[in-house]
Amino acid sequence: ANGLLLVVQVVGALAFASLALLADTAHQGSDVLALTIAVVARGLAARTPTDRYSFGLRRAEVMGALLNAVLLVAAAGWIVFEASRRIGEPPEVTGWGVFAVGVVGLAVNGGCAWLLQRTGDRSLNVQGAALHLLGDAAGSFGAMVAGLAVVLWGAHWVDPAVSYLIAGLVLWSGAGLVRRTTHILLEGTPSGIDTVGLTEVMTAHGSVDDVHHMHVWAVDSTMVALSAHVLVAADTLHDAQIIGAELEEALARHGVAHVTLALECHPCKEAQGDC
Repeated sequence: ANGLLLVVQVVGALAFASLALLADTAHQGSDVLALTIAVVARGLAARTPTDRYSFGLRRAEVMGALLNAVLLVAAAGWIVFEASRRIGEPPEVTGWGVFAVGVVGLAVNGGCAWLLQRTGDRSLNVQGAALHLLGDAAGSFGAMVAGLAVVLWGAHWVDPAVSYLIAGLVLWSGAGLVRRTTHILLEGTPSGIDTVGLTEVMTAHGSVDDVHHMHVWAVDSTMVALSAHVLVAADTLHDAQIIGAELEEALARHGVAHVTLALECHPCKEAQGDC
């Protein structure tokens, strides 16, 4: 549906001399590519881990989302450039044609975004694709406004002006996605994860004396990992293993899917900030 809509928008933009439609077409084109990237990235992320990639290719979806974001930012830059060229001497725009194509775009993109949200998938890649579709729907609405302005008041300048608004929306969507994906790639603490709270979860165990050198990061947009050194009061290795298993269960209840604990029976000596 999106591919067919892209063809309709290209023809409409050229036939009706509308930059707003052309801007929406550029956004739509980046979205068709973005959706393709999303599908490929999800397939790669589902692959079984190997010796070379111990977490599998789970971060493929993050890389796909980052590429989507870069495409959004690039599209926004192109739209601003074209709008700046036309704002002084706007060409004659066929208002009803622009309005009609905008209606079709709003219906298709809005419907696809609604269907995507109904899947219940909250991965970063799917959220990125949904943002693309919602941005397209808003762009199509902007094209409808530009078309009506030409029909009702002969205001051809509204077409490039609306293009600026579409560019702002595209840039806002892309910048947010860049921020979230780079945070994961830089292994920042996932949003919604309280590291102090996780430490308290572990120290609340009766056999845990101390927790240090804890690191929490996201493997992808849905999988949180944690590693830590834990000083435990255990008489045997068997007891320590039981404590470790209980800590993993407690952390899992707080959203941590992958846990690596270094269990210690003596205080750890600091050596250049680690041990």
